[in-house]
Amino acid sequence: MRVWLIAVALLAAAPALATPLEMSTQTCQDWLDASDDEQDLMVAWLHGYLAGRATSTLYDFAGQRADAAILKRYCQGHLTTGVISAAGQWKR
Repeated sequence: MRVWLIAVALLAAAPALATPLEMSTQTCQDWLDASDDEQDLMVAWLHGYLAGRATSTLYDFAGQRADAAILKRYCQGHLTTGVISAAGQWKR
């Protein structure tokens, strides 16, 4: 329940995006080109997506910034890689 409330708060605080994103087609280049707010939302979404696949209900607030930095470094060298695959670089 807490994760759901956090996701709702993040979405409510963020500026409205013009169109929905199909995350399965987003590349590292797309993520790098996004605004800081959009990048933060994508990282939060990726955390939730990967946690769901791992059947985990934990959310690491402190780890989000570190994971964004890891994603940025990886994506800068792998522009055409899908952002979901790139998030696999996060070690848990």
